[in-house]
Amino acid sequence: MRTLFCALTVMLALGLVAKFTVADDQKGAAAKQSITGILIDQRCGEQLLFKDNPEAAAVDHTKACATAEACAASGYTVISVNKMFKFDDNGNTLAKDFLAKTPLDKNLRVTVEGTVNVDQIAVTSLTAATQPK
Repeated sequence: MRTLFCALTVMLALGLVAKFTVADDQKGAAAKQSITGILIDQRCGEQLLFKDNPEAAAVDHTKACATAEACAASGYTVISVNKMFKFDDNGNTLAKDFLAKTPLDKNLRVTVEGTVNVDQIAVTSLTAATQPK
């Protein structure tokens, strides 16, 4: 009887470990996303989150402000509709490179790909996005 109880306990434990491992793998895969929105520094982006439509408000934010020392030091983010996704170090590097090369002064619409964790994104790519009509 004791052997049967031990065997059932081990099988239950292995089943639970397998279930949570699969759930974690699926959660990680689902977290990889492509987000299109407005590239902005975190300092100014946080102020726009209180607007009715943060993405629309961010359209008028200038490249000069985003590249100013204090704003650039805060890091970069993308605002999509009413949510802000903060960049990791790689994303900040890609954003600085994008800002240095883009001819646009406002409406810095980008598509960011990476792994999302709540309100942060580990950026794997950042490209100019098509402007909506």
